[in-house]
Amino acid sequence: MRPLLHPRLLNGRTGDPALYIETVFESRAILFDLGDITPLTPRNIQRLEHIFVSHTHIDHFFGFDRLLRVLVGRDKTVNLYGPPDFIEHVHHKLHA
Repeated sequence: MRPLLHPRLLNGRTGDPALYIETVFESRAILFDLGDITPLTPRNIQRLEHIFVSHTHIDHFFGFDRLLRVLVGRDKTVNLYGPPDFIEHVHHKLHA
């Protein structure tokens, strides 16, 4: 039987953290950490429904800018999850 989830470590074991998990029979995906997400195509990014950020050090969060660039102006909801101060970091990014 084929697995229903396809995980992909975007930057290898030593690169910036980003784990992209795509579902097989649906156009949905989740992401763990927002490190370097340049390996993701805009189509991959548009599939994201949930993003979990462990903490907001730059190597875990700087992919937010690319995420925003791809999704701005689209009718798309992405649920963001992070540590207690996470919403402040998102707020500052949006105001920058």
